[in-house]
Amino acid sequence: MPRPRHTGFTLVELLVVIAIIGMLVALLLPAVQAARESARRATCRLHLRDLALASLNHESAHGRLPTGGWGYLWVGDAELGYDKGQPGGWAFNLLEYLEEGPRRELGAGMVNAILDRTPPSDATRQEMSQLLSTPVPMLMCPSRRLPITYPYTGSGALGLAYNAPDCLRDECFVVRGDYRANSGNLNDGEQTGPSARRKNIAAYRWASESNAFKTSVYNGVIFQRSEVRMGMITDGASHTLMFAEKAMSPKIYTTGLHSSDDQCVYTGHDQDNQGWAIWPPVWDYEVLDSNVTFRRRFGSVHRTGCHAVMCDASVRTIAYDIDPLVFFAIGSREEEYRDIDLLYRTQQ
Repeated sequence: MPRPRHTGFTLVELLVVIAIIGMLVALLLPAVQAARESARRATCRLHLRDLALASLNHESAHGRLPTGGWGYLWVGDAELGYDKGQPGGWAFNLLEYLEEGPRRELGAGMVNAILDRTPPSDATRQEMSQLLSTPVPMLMCPSRRLPITYPYTGSGALGLAYNAPDCLRDECFVVRGDYRANSGNLNDGEQTGPSARRKNIAAYRWASESNAFKTSVYNGVIFQRSEVRMGMITDGASHTLMFAEKAMSPKIYTTGLHSSDDQCVYTGHDQDNQGWAIWPPVWDYEVLDSNVTFRRRFGSVHRTGCHAVMCDASVRTIAYDIDPLVFFAIGSREEEYRDIDLLYRTQQ
């Protein structure tokens, strides 16, 4: 009687199969990673376009682009409207036009309660905490970091802001953003804004309304207490920067241990959310060198260039080796810097 024949494979054959599978995975993995990064880049560009379209809708509704707010010691309050009396920054003012209108109403009334020396209700305080700690994916670039909350590490001794006193340093987690609005091409630095007294607000000397303003310190489109209309952009909407990605060192993506990424995205005029076109954009991994500044600067994690959107909502990729004078020019809404022929190695 014939013996049954057993089928199987040797250890050598198994190792060969495993090696082949490993080689196939190694060949496919870069392609998969590249496809994922391409999708993330596309999302990042889409977010910029959405921010520009929201800003244009804001201008249609209120006669002005979103204001930049008062300073980093204030966050937004829906009770104070959409003009220069609004302490919150552009991200707060755009919530309604990003289909996040109910979120904008959270914590409404905190500013007047603080100024009137009336303790805000527990419900209002809880709403403010909810506003500050609920991520908005559209304000983040997925190539850089996740749309989650990050630790508040700012220097405000009384908390994140006068109207957010419950958010204390190293105890509070807040939503951040990866985009900066264009404040112009002459730098004034960040602003604290007035202290929390009505008489101090009335007497405060706003940098954007001082003599410095008349010498074009703020010649961008969104800045402290700005009320810029599209008609004021004499250089042309397609030639003027509105938003771009902000420069950051990879070392601080999640820590908040730098003054350009330590606040909340709804903070008023501050280098966390405002940029100046004094310097050309920079690649994130280049600023690992401590000699390369990235405060108040535009830049990106993308190796190919920095994504930006112009005032006509056209999205461009700006090369890191752009002529600094060209980038300086598109940072101004004023016509004297215009040079159409060179629109400066930007790509559609």
